[in-house]
Amino acid sequence: MSYKVDRVKWRGNAAEIKSIREKVFVCEYRIPQFQEFDQNDSNCEHVVIRDDNGQAIATGRLGSDGKISRIAVLMKYRSSDAAQQVMAQLLAIAKAKGFTCVSIDSELEDVGKYRRQGFEPIGGVYMDAGIAKQTLTCPLDKFQCDDNILH
Repeated sequence: MSYKVDRVKWRGNAAEIKSIREKVFVCEYRIPQFQEFDQNDSNCEHVVIRDDNGQAIATGRLGSDGKISRIAVLMKYRSSDAAQQVMAQLLAIAKAKGFTCVSIDSELEDVGKYRRQGFEPIGGVYMDAGIAKQTLTCPLDKFQCDDNILH
């Protein structure tokens, strides 16, 4: 299956971005909606992946500080390369914006996956919406995306 990768703005695409994130984070992960959608959305670069029918199936964002976050892939598409496409596009945006390093907040059980990609932990473990997380950072020239980086 082929996908279309779009770099989008929150202002014109909030409804489809919210739809994906609500299904993944609010319904599946039980993140309170008020925590999932923050003031940063309007200031971030967003990516939306669409299937052959034009339906939005995955999304992610890059903050002005180089932080990659809110990567969500609908359950049906998690065995595909949609997550890798989101990550690749966000990294391309980061490079185009002149970033030399990006960061991501990882659930503790996924830290090993990110370390294999070139990320290194910084700071301590913390709780976010009841989930233990670790912040990791990676120079863009060292990042390598495995097939199962996200799901």
